[in-house]
Amino acid sequence: MAQSREGTYSFSLRGRNSFYREFFYQPFFAIFAKTVSAPGSILVGCFGDVAWIRVEGAGSHQNSERLRDFSRRRIREGTESFVVDLANCPTMDSTFMGTLTALALELKRRGGKGAGIEILNANERNRVSLTKLGLQNLMRIDEEGTSWPDERELVAQNLSRPLAPADLDRQERIEMVLEAHEALIKANAENRSRFQDVLEYLQRDLESNSA
Repeated sequence: MAQSREGTYSFSLRGRNSFYREFFYQPFFAIFAKTVSAPGSILVGCFGDVAWIRVEGAGSHQNSERLRDFSRRRIREGTESFVVDLANCPTMDSTFMGTLTALALELKRRGGKGAGIEILNANERNRVSLTKLGLQNLMRIDEEGTSWPDERELVAQNLSRPLAPADLDRQERIEMVLEAHEALIKANAENRSRFQDVLEYLQRDLESNSA
């Protein structure tokens, strides 16, 4: 990976097909850019023993810490069932999907009855992204649109206040991205080859900052 005069970073993508360039690597570059687009919002609510998360806009490294922190709080309070509504989420990058994966792995480790994540209203692009990484084996993806019919309407009427962004410094954000990609590899060993160069760079960067 080389640094340009503008302060952004680039990977060699030899051997990577267009799917990975579009869905995974380009969003990762923005972590190191001086300017980035506005992040999507994360709206949340709890309905009975279910935590409901609705993503408004793109799911990316820019709002993954909100998803992570909310999920961790809910798990500490005993929540083991999560619904993620992607109706208004056009795309997800690998950090966001890795954050979902880390949550799913933790719920699986706890092994509670009914514990897990269900994905609602995923468009074709997001379904492809999830299945390419093998995450359909870890999360329930409602492809027919029949899950939670009553709750969907209730949520639409009551979720209105977005989670506030966390003020992460550069090192904290890199640690978050690293954890997300490690979760993707833990969930599916085939993901190692897809993200090995990302992991190596992040690990070197963290080591240099702590030296």
